[in-house]
Amino acid sequence: MFFRAILIMSLLVATSLASSFKLQGTIAKTNNADKTITVDSIYGDSVVVKILPNTEIEMDNCGAFGINKYGTFKDLTPGTFVEIKLYFQNLNNGQTNPIAREIEIECYRNKAY
Repeated sequence: MFFRAILIMSLLVATSLASSFKLQGTIAKTNNADKTITVDSIYGDSVVVKILPNTEIEMDNCGAFGINKYGTFKDLTPGTFVEIKLYFQNLNNGQTNPIAREIEIECYRNKAY
């Protein structure tokens, strides 16, 4: 719970200082009905992120011969490592629901183990 409070506070500070916040982690689950994904962040907490129709999904080294391509919500599968640029709608009203502006997937990311 302490880490969640720190994460939320850091998100609020980051959004007040910059136009977007960067989240890195692994997709834990997807919700097709709500168009949201739950990301287990590298900071140790889970964050639910809203995906909009205009969210750009870039898939690095995923196409033929390792070229980049653009993806859709279907490409956001559990276990995939993602880097997400977030923004917060209605931050002034106290609502802190992160929305994805851009999602980057690396298909051939090297893992430590």
